[in-house]
Amino acid sequence: MPLRPILAIANRGEIAIRIAKTASRLGWEPVLLIGDPDIGGYASRVVGRYQRVGPAGSELQPDLVVAAARAAGASALHPGYGFLSERADLSLACQQAAITFVGPSPETLAICGDKIETRHAAERAGVPTLPASEPLTLQDESAWSTAAAQVGYPLIAKVSAGGGGRGLRVAETADGIDAAIRSALREAGASAAGTTLYLERFLTGARHVEVQVAGDGSDAVALGDRDCSIQRRHQKVIEEAPAFGLSEELRADLHRYAVAMAREVRLLGVGTVEFLMSGAGELFFIEINPRLQVEHTVTEEVTGLDLVEVQLTLATGGTLPEPVEPTGHAIQARLYAEDPLHDFAPSPGEIRLLDWPVLPGLRIDAGYESGDIVPSFYDAMIGKLIVHAADRDGAIDLLADACDDLLIGGIATNRAWIRSLMGMDDFREARHTLATAEQVSVAREPSSSLAALASAILPDNGDSAWASSGPFRIVAPASVAIHDANGGWSGRVEYTRGEAGWQTVVDGTSIETDAPAVVIDTDDGFEVNDATGRWLMQLGPRSRAEVAEEQTDGALRAPMPGTVVAVNVTTGQAVQQGDVLALMTAMKMEMALAAPFDGVVASVGCAVGDLVGSRHVLVTVVPGNESEARNG
Repeated sequence: MPLRPILAIANRGEIAIRIAKTASRLGWEPVLLIGDPDIGGYASRVVGRYQRVGPAGSELQPDLVVAAARAAGASALHPGYGFLSERADLSLACQQAAITFVGPSPETLAICGDKIETRHAAERAGVPTLPASEPLTLQDESAWSTAAAQVGYPLIAKVSAGGGGRGLRVAETADGIDAAIRSALREAGASAAGTTLYLERFLTGARHVEVQVAGDGSDAVALGDRDCSIQRRHQKVIEEAPAFGLSEELRADLHRYAVAMAREVRLLGVGTVEFLMSGAGELFFIEINPRLQVEHTVTEEVTGLDLVEVQLTLATGGTLPEPVEPTGHAIQARLYAEDPLHDFAPSPGEIRLLDWPVLPGLRIDAGYESGDIVPSFYDAMIGKLIVHAADRDGAIDLLADACDDLLIGGIATNRAWIRSLMGMDDFREARHTLATAEQVSVAREPSSSLAALASAILPDNGDSAWASSGPFRIVAPASVAIHDANGGWSGRVEYTRGEAGWQTVVDGTSIETDAPAVVIDTDDGFEVNDATGRWLMQLGPRSRAEVAEEQTDGALRAPMPGTVVAVNVTTGQAVQQGDVLALMTAMKMEMALAAPFDGVVASVGCAVGDLVGSRHVLVTVVPGNESEARNG
């Protein structure tokens, strides 16, 4: 009996599992190529076979990845998305090692990996683009303002080699151009002069629409379209298929432009051609991603196509698929380990409980399960919730139900943010744009969450708070004080026994809810995690010392392990509340640490390039002014 061909998957998490599932169905033997942090992780357990590449970061070195593929005996390599999926040198290294690369040629990837070159390709293909500057570098600082004035404001600085929404920063006016360029370069990983960027007109009030395409190296077809307008920091969070509200003529233009672009770059495999659409229905090319997209799932749901199968078919000499008319509406939400209450700071750590919902029409592409550790080395995505319903309203309702039913504890996630978005009128009525994500709000104080906590500490519970808070009074209401361990909220839960059992009153308001929630013990209290947020609770009132410390503690601490990329102040410098004093990066995200109040920098505990641990004090601010600091 012949052995199955081996497909190396140079990726991790949910997409590695997704690729392996189709590969196995088609007769391939999948093997993961992973770094040390993922050994023993969920993907390696599900797939069942892996080949070590090296320590964290080795997954970004094509020679090490190809060496691991050869050691695994692979005849083909699938790069997934992110990581090396758009690197021409990986495609070339596979060619040289006689390993089939499931993706485009090195020449195509070289064009698509350079935003300036893809603009030129779009112009050759007759695809409309926005006004833009000539290429600029870090050394061209004197030319930045002139180039920006020629493009016009608002504009966006784009690092040519940036990808995945990285290396993009908007400048509304001339005052912001310097900061936008430097921030874009930092986020894209630029560390040396010569890194190229350009400035492009920013289209206010636009939507982001895109087309799924497939190509055989010469011809191409459009396989559907999507709307991806809900983005934070240029990172997609919600994606839909098909794109809503398009006339037949506009959709035809969108597909025609996308196919022309795929043919121009000689795409082999699947890809996505992305556009901005103005309120007047004008289309402008953004970029082409010559790989599988995170949001490929919604196209699969409405067309019935398996896009990984399309990739493997085309990589092994097969023919292009036939376009399929979409059925119904699909929406995907990316569930991230991040904290909406703290500027979406990454939230790595142990997932103490994870129970995905099971609902008709719901698909889960998961990258973790209970007990897994979300590492700080990689992207913060835990998994994807994908819903498919007869129409858009039904899909929104289903995704809202999925958010409500999800059980997760141990880390913060953006679940409450997604759930809030599902209730926004602008989103439900399809009036949203690229600016809408910034308008989504989440609860800053617990509400229904307290019912779950109250149930966990009921007097009838032998392990409840009442064992330490004093005897329960049978004949009268009893109460216990609780507060948010992170500060900002405190309250009192009161219990009254009625005919139907215990009634719970929080600060005078009766609370009853059957919404699913997770309540778990922490070192010094409880975590309550439900669709409204994650709350770390402690029993008893806040002490005066705690309140005083919150009001005066000016220590800016690293929220997690990461790298310091900028220090904007020196000791003795006066600062105002909100001034950005330092910047650090972690989990592919740049985080700004701002002054908590007006004052003076008492100390700086870091330098650019430092690797810092969680809670490391980067800068300390004290009340006062520069004169007092000098005299002190």
